[in-house]
Amino acid sequence: MAGPTFTVSAGEHDRLEVPISVAAPDGVADGSIFVIDGTTGNALPAQVLDGTLTFIAERLAVGETRSYEVVEHAATDMVALTDDGSEIDVSIGGEPFTTFLYSEDHYRPHFYPVLGPDGKEVTETGAADHKHHRSLYVAYGEVNEEDCWAEGANSGRVVLTNLKRVVSGPVFGEIATECVWQGGDGTPLMTDEVTWRIYNLPSRRRVIDAKIVFKATEGDVHFGDTKEGGIMCVRVAPTVKASNTGTIENSFGGINEAETWGKRANWCDYSGYVDETHLGIAVLDHTTNPRHPCHWHVRNYGLMGTNIFGRGTFEQGGQLLDGDGTYDLKEGDTLTFRYQVVVHEGDASHADVGGAYQNFVSPPSASV
Repeated sequence: MAGPTFTVSAGEHDRLEVPISVAAPDGVADGSIFVIDGTTGNALPAQVLDGTLTFIAERLAVGETRSYEVVEHAATDMVALTDDGSEIDVSIGGEPFTTFLYSEDHYRPHFYPVLGPDGKEVTETGAADHKHHRSLYVAYGEVNEEDCWAEGANSGRVVLTNLKRVVSGPVFGEIATECVWQGGDGTPLMTDEVTWRIYNLPSRRRVIDAKIVFKATEGDVHFGDTKEGGIMCVRVAPTVKASNTGTIENSFGGINEAETWGKRANWCDYSGYVDETHLGIAVLDHTTNPRHPCHWHVRNYGLMGTNIFGRGTFEQGGQLLDGDGTYDLKEGDTLTFRYQVVVHEGDASHADVGGAYQNFVSPPSASV
């Protein structure tokens, strides 16, 4: 007997290795399932979480529609997450990818190392010139006049209070956390809920989705206008810096700091060489994010971060339609961000970061 089926339409773009999510058909629960591509006959691992079925479509041509059948099948390669109580190791298909560090020994949770093609480290942490740059992380420099960006005696911290979910699976692994942002004296400022989803993709192109929700649980929250911060922040490996072998590029074709720092763009990419391996890392800003497209705090010395609050700083006192970049989050309200991080081989063109952006903000449509 045939299993449940659904269809996927590519839309206006060619698609390659794109995650697809659809409401799980009736009777399909989380377990060992695959979907059979009705065109190629290939069996593709699938995963159900919270009533949503997710798989990775291998390839779809522009305008193409394909059908997929859900079948029971034992999973093989996995995104495996191993938690020891202070950090979570992440491997994909048996290969190490990254580690999520969340103990209170750190000023904030972060990922380090992040491994790209050939197992090379694409990021660094605790750089000699900026020790607070922690590989891949969430931070901001002025929250109720507290510095939650730097690391020092008076700096704020982001403290994990609830590790809500750690999920391994054949299509993705997921880490969901709740943290409290504290001032330098430990006073709570706000909370966040962050979900990191890491997909089972080849080492030439790893993908992490992030959903970040700021919650004004401790009263009103004021985000000041400063360049110091993300929200999504990356510090690249020393040899990848634009002052070394690397190149910064944004979605409008801006190259390196002079053409990208403080500029607004849909995405920004940092690529260069580690030994003989050409690799890079991109951050994609979703169209639903507040003040999209964001400004970018990106430097030739290796920093890249999204920043929606630093308008007055980046635009250097230019004509702003609605004042400076500050933002007040009222008590009880939330502020939600969605980003995608792409770790890839080659530069932005080789990795088709523009295509990855379309997959992120305008994914193929799927229906049961």
